[in-house]
Amino acid sequence: MFMAISRQRLYQIVPRLILSGAVSAALLGVLIHFSLSSAEPAIWSSLVGILSSFSLWFVLLYTVLLLIRSVLQALRYRMLLLTAEGTAPSLFHLLLVTMSRNMFVDMLPARLGELIYIAMLNRGYRVSAQACVSSLAISFVFDLVALAVLIVVLLFGQLFAGNLQPWLAGALVVLMLLIGVLLVLLFPTLAVMTRLLKKRVSTAGRMMERLIGLLERIRQALDDTRHAGIAGRVLGLSVGIRIAKYLGMYCLFAGVVQTAFPELTTRLLVVLPALIGAEAGASLPVPAFMGFGTYEAAGMLALVALGATQATSFLVMLAMHVISQMVDYLFGITGVLLFLFKSQVLPPVVGVGRTSRRWPVILLLSLLLGAAVLFAAFEYRKIAKRGAIQAPPQGESVAPQELPGRELLGDLDGFVVWSSNRAGSHDIYRLSLPDGRISRLTSDPHTDYYPRISPDGKRIVFARSHEPWVSQRNVYPWDVWLLDLETGEERRIARNGTVPTWSGDGKRVFFQRQATEVVALNLASGKEQVLYKAGDTVAVPPKTELQTPDLSRRGDRLAVTFRQTMRATAVVEPDGTTRQIGKGCQLNWGPDDAYLYRIDDGGRMGNSLYRIDPTSYEATRWFDAPGAWSHEYFPRVAATGDVLVYGASAEGHEHDTADYEIFLWFIDQPETQTVRLTYHTGNDCWPDIFLRR
Repeated sequence: MFMAISRQRLYQIVPRLILSGAVSAALLGVLIHFSLSSAEPAIWSSLVGILSSFSLWFVLLYTVLLLIRSVLQALRYRMLLLTAEGTAPSLFHLLLVTMSRNMFVDMLPARLGELIYIAMLNRGYRVSAQACVSSLAISFVFDLVALAVLIVVLLFGQLFAGNLQPWLAGALVVLMLLIGVLLVLLFPTLAVMTRLLKKRVSTAGRMMERLIGLLERIRQALDDTRHAGIAGRVLGLSVGIRIAKYLGMYCLFAGVVQTAFPELTTRLLVVLPALIGAEAGASLPVPAFMGFGTYEAAGMLALVALGATQATSFLVMLAMHVISQMVDYLFGITGVLLFLFKSQVLPPVVGVGRTSRRWPVILLLSLLLGAAVLFAAFEYRKIAKRGAIQAPPQGESVAPQELPGRELLGDLDGFVVWSSNRAGSHDIYRLSLPDGRISRLTSDPHTDYYPRISPDGKRIVFARSHEPWVSQRNVYPWDVWLLDLETGEERRIARNGTVPTWSGDGKRVFFQRQATEVVALNLASGKEQVLYKAGDTVAVPPKTELQTPDLSRRGDRLAVTFRQTMRATAVVEPDGTTRQIGKGCQLNWGPDDAYLYRIDDGGRMGNSLYRIDPTSYEATRWFDAPGAWSHEYFPRVAATGDVLVYGASAEGHEHDTADYEIFLWFIDQPETQTVRLTYHTGNDCWPDIFLRR
C-alpha cells in the first residue's frame, strides 16, 4: 500500500517539478539574453567573475547560519503551537515546514508565501487553522520586536564608535510605530471586530458564520498565547533568528567584497544597517519575483551612502542575492520534497486509469524542459564567449642564454610594441630592433592592449579597460588612449572605444564603438564622426559586431570581421556595398593597400595566414609557421612591406590568456626565416612593428 501511494504521489509531483524546472530554465535564458543585449553587457561578465571567485568557506558559513536560523524558527513555531493547541508536529517536521515557508516567502511578493505555512500545517499535519494563524502572526510581531532590539544595539555601538548613521534612528521610530499598530490590531481590535460580527449571526449566511467562528478561535488562541508566560522565550528565539540571519548576510557581503571590491569597508556596525535595509526592501509589498530588484535597490541606497559607486553597489547586492538564492532554494526544495513524502496525512490514491493518462503529459513536459534547458545553455554560452572572467597568471621568463635567430635582425632599425601581462595586468611593451632590448611603456592597473604605432613612429594609440580586468572579447568597457613615445605622456582621446588604428597621414584615429560602429576621431579638433554602422546596409544586420576594423590608406574602404548575427571577413566598398571574402578573422590592409591578409582555417594547427588580391579578392595561403608554435594570430606587416610580426601559441588560442609568443618573419623568405622575439609563459598579444626605411 505504501509503495502504491508513493508511486501515485510521484505521478502527481513529477509533472509539476518538470514544469517548474522548464519555466525556471526559460526565464534564466530570457534574463541572460536581454542582459547581454543591453547597453551594459559588462554587468554579466563582472557578476560571473565575482561568483566564480567567491570562496566556498563563506558559502559554508552562510549555510550553517541558515540551518541554525531554520532550527530556531521551528522551535519558536512549536512552542507557539503547543501553547495554542496543546499538540504540535515534531521538531523535524516543523523544520521541513519552516524551510519550505522561507522559500515561498522569498519567492512570492507581499509575503503571500506565508500562506504556505498555514496550508502545510493544516493539510499535512491536521493543525487547526487558528493555531497556524496565531503562531504566524505572533512570530511576525516578535520578528519586528527582535529587529528593533538589534537596531537599538547598533545605534549604541555606532554612537560609541563615532560613526552614527542618523537614518537608523528614524527607521527605529517607524518600526516601533508599526509594532504598536500590529499589537492593537491583534488584540483589542480583533476582539471588538468579533463581537460586532456576532451581533449579526442571526441574519448572516453560512460563510459569515464560519468566518466569525474562525476569528473567535484565532482570538482565543492569541489570548492563550499571551497569558502563557512564554514571551521572554519567544523573544530570545526571535533575537537569535535575527542574529543568525544578518550574520549570514554579512558573511556573503564579506565574501563578495574581499575578492572583488577590497576598497569597501567590512566593519560590522557600518555594514549591518545596509544589509537590514536590503532585507527590508525585499519584504516590501512590491510584485518582484524572488525579491530581485527591491533587494538590490534598497541595499544600493545604503551602500552608496557609505561611499560606494552605484555600479559597485549593484554588483555587490546582486552577487549576494544570487548566492543566497542558490542556498535558500536548495533548502526550500529539500523541505518541500521531504514534506511530501514524510507528512502524516497523504492525499487519496488516484485510479490506475487516471495515472496512465499522465504519461503523455509527463513526456510533453519533459520535452519542454529539455528545450528550455537547451535555450538557457545556448544563452549562457554567450557569456562564455565574452571571454575569460579572471585575469590569467602572469607567468615567468623562459629565455635561453643565447637567443636563436637574432643575427637575422642585424639590418633592421625600428621597434615592436605589444601587450603583455608579464608584470601582472596587461601593459604595453616595446622591443627595440636590432638589439632586442625590452622596455615597459605603460604601468596602469587596468588592462592595456591593441597598441598601434603612428605612421611617423612617435606615438601609439591603444585601448584601456574601465575595470582592472576585462576580457578582450568584451568590446564595450574600453577607452582609447594616446601615448607620446618621446615624452611618455598618456591621455585619453575617446571614451567607450576599442581596437584603434591610424589613418595613413596620422591625423585621424579610427576605432570600434559599442561593437557595431566604426568611428573616426580628428586629433586636431577632437571631433568624432561615425563612418560605418551595422544596419546601414542591407548586407549587414543591425546587431552585427564590426571587429578589428582596418581602413585603407585612403580611408575609403573598410576591412572588417563580422560576428554575432553573421560570421565573415569582408570589405565595405565606398558605395556602401559589402564584399564577403571568407570566414576567418583579423582582416588587414597591406602597405599602400597593395593586398589584404587575414587569419583563416587550415595549416599545421588549424589556421594560417592568407594573402588576398584587392581586386579579385582571391585568397592564397601565404604563411604557416613551422614547428610547435604554429597557431598564428595578430599578424601585422611593417609599412616597409618586408617584415611581418605575429603572435603564435603552441596550445590554446584565447587571445588574452593563452601563452602566445611574438615572432618576426621576413616576407617572401622561407617560412624557416622566423625569429622568436619573446620568451615568457604569460600572455603576449597584438604586436605592431615600425621600421625606418
